[in-house]
Amino acid sequence: MLSYFPTPYPEEWWWSVLCRYYVRSGYPNHATAFRELLPSRSKSVGRLFPGGDVLEVAKQLSATQFSAEEIIMQHTLAPYYLRFYFSARKNQALTALLGGQSAGLTSIELTTPDGRQGLKWCPVCRQEDTTAYGEPYWHRAHQIPLLPLCPNHGCRLMLYEVPFSRLSELFLPLCGIPNAPPQYDCQLWEKQLSSILYSFLALPFETGPLPYNNLELALNAKGFGSKAIRGSGTLDAQKVWTACVGLYGSAIAAQYFPKPSPAVLYRICHWKLTSPERYALLTVLAGLTAEELFGPELSLSHPILEKLRQYQRQGIAYQKDALAQAVGVSPSQLDTLARKYGIPPFWKQCGNARTESIRITLSPKEKQHILDAAAAHGNGQAAVFARSILLREAESILNTHNQSKEE
Repeated sequence: MLSYFPTPYPEEWWWSVLCRYYVRSGYPNHATAFRELLPSRSKSVGRLFPGGDVLEVAKQLSATQFSAEEIIMQHTLAPYYLRFYFSARKNQALTALLGGQSAGLTSIELTTPDGRQGLKWCPVCRQEDTTAYGEPYWHRAHQIPLLPLCPNHGCRLMLYEVPFSRLSELFLPLCGIPNAPPQYDCQLWEKQLSSILYSFLALPFETGPLPYNNLELALNAKGFGSKAIRGSGTLDAQKVWTACVGLYGSAIAAQYFPKPSPAVLYRICHWKLTSPERYALLTVLAGLTAEELFGPELSLSHPILEKLRQYQRQGIAYQKDALAQAVGVSPSQLDTLARKYGIPPFWKQCGNARTESIRITLSPKEKQHILDAAAAHGNGQAAVFARSILLREAESILNTHNQSKEE
């Protein structure tokens, strides 16, 4: 049994608890404390995603203190890194951790956007914790590498540079790190991003991917849709990349979206990526909160779809090629769009339908006038435009004539 093992403070990172145990143990060197905490010495500590060290330490504590599951769920970043796993895989990972095994997660980003590794803290939290508990401690949320600001106080997080690989061989309690004054210089996107990243950690564990994807819907509504409507995805990778560079800068864009990739966006839109950072950055870009991302399906649609429905509501029988050009897609993409959203192909004409024509003689100036009006009308098709005007005027004249006869 471990004597005098500290009780974790609210939102304290698990490695911080071990650091405070080292201080209380009074051992002159780190190795002695590590041997006592982890007798097998086969487990590493200080990782952003927990490992078998949680169970090995928990086994040496009284069952009435706290359980391994409590440690994992309340004092590690496991809920954050498992957020975008489907329920079965998420529960499988948790079961593995509770059994002292690896959860099998890979590709966890360790560096901050400026390329550094280290431990982060908020100067205001540090002061409040010292006042409340007599000592400061490392908060788990602050250790998210992409998190720029304290979610509670909005000030910039301070960084103590140290490779995470070294945290398995030394303890660094926050009380031994020089303090710094709070800095409140920040941009709006940093506040939004910090709130979303923290929500990814704090939301109920079961919250995760849904049968629909509000991120895809919102990005389409923001104008990031691709004209190439396919079943494999609807977002324009180049548009998204350009917007990320403009909003976040080239360093963040290069780290999380190294190149405009339709494949990456496809995987995000189908919940096939598990990296929380990419979802967070795109959620800010889409103007959503984390709660909206995982909330009821948004009543948003693709701008091209809305444009097509506008033409449908006009009740005009367009030629397929002309309509596709007006909407901004190819004829084959027009068919795909109609199938995907259940739109009857109103542009197709019945092959047996009889048609008539009226020949109108125009001067060059009159013809150009009609062409200009058709272009301004939005579809650019002079014949379709002229037909709609003639039918509308004819109907208006007939209605007026019929009303006069009735009077």
